Amino acid sequence: MNGTAEQGGIWRCNLTALCAFLSAQTQWRVLAQADGSRFWVGLDYSAVDCALRLEGLELTPADWLGLRIIEDAARSALNEG
Repeated sequence: MNGTAEQGGIWRCNLTALCAFLSAQTQWRVLAQADGSRFWVGLDYSAVDCALRLEGLELTPADWLGLRIIEDAARSALNEG
C-alpha cells in the first residue's frame, strides 16, 4: 500500500504518531473557567515524555509533528463548545 490508507484506515506513516497520542491522551492541561466550563490548553509535554518512555516509544521528529497535529485537532474538537 506504500503508506496509503484504504477507506477509513490509518496511513502507515501516521501509525506511530497515533499510537503515541493514544498513549498520552490523558495528559492534558485543562483550565477551569469561571462559568464552570473547561478550556483544553494542550498536552503536558513533560507527562507525554514520561508516558512515551514507559510505553517504550521513540519518536522521530516527523512522528512528534504528527502527534502535535493530532493534538491540535483534538484540542479544537474539545474546545468547540
